[in-house]
Amino acid sequence: MHRVVRKNAGFNSLPNRHPCKYFQEGEAYILLDGDGPLLVFPAQHATTQQLHFAVRHSSGLVHAAMHSDRLDELRIPDQTVLASERSGIPFTVAVDAVGVTTGISGRDRALTLRTLASPDSVPLDLNRPGHILPVRCRPSALHEARTVWEAAVALVERAGFQPVAVACRLMHDRGDVLGEHDSRAFANWASLETVDWQALHLV
Repeated sequence: MHRVVRKNAGFNSLPNRHPCKYFQEGEAYILLDGDGPLLVFPAQHATTQQLHFAVRHSSGLVHAAMHSDRLDELRIPDQTVLASERSGIPFTVAVDAVGVTTGISGRDRALTLRTLASPDSVPLDLNRPGHILPVRCRPSALHEARTVWEAAVALVERAGFQPVAVACRLMHDRGDVLGEHDSRAFANWASLETVDWQALHLV
């Protein structure tokens, strides 16, 4: 069983241990950027428990940040409407794994994420549209990452997992994105750690 949180862990401007260590122990991590905090963990071993936690504390949108060439191999096209929004985030069409029920449950979303992360998956293993929203990322080393999404993929890959990162934007119950202060308070409550993604080269 892969855990979502780490008991008795604090939070600091720089973490006590490298985020990769947390991923290797089945735990999530919070990356901070100017648009709000992202809860991040590897898609390769995504669990129902992790998805329940992520959806409960986020907007409900579950992203899969992954390399552009792998998205092309899986024939997942760009979502031009979303990609053209002011955020500039290169979203693709949302997908579900073949064999899910509604696609929206934690179990179904975890299966879809594991399917995206599997190197054995082929285009016919995915239905379009669905409930997991991939984000197209340029392959890069961690110190070369230009966005928090690229950093998330690089971290997951550096930890020894397939380069697909689950990423959910953390939100208040009232619907607005957590600010930095509230992000750190949430991390403390949930026994998670945070780091500004642009400081990752320092850890």
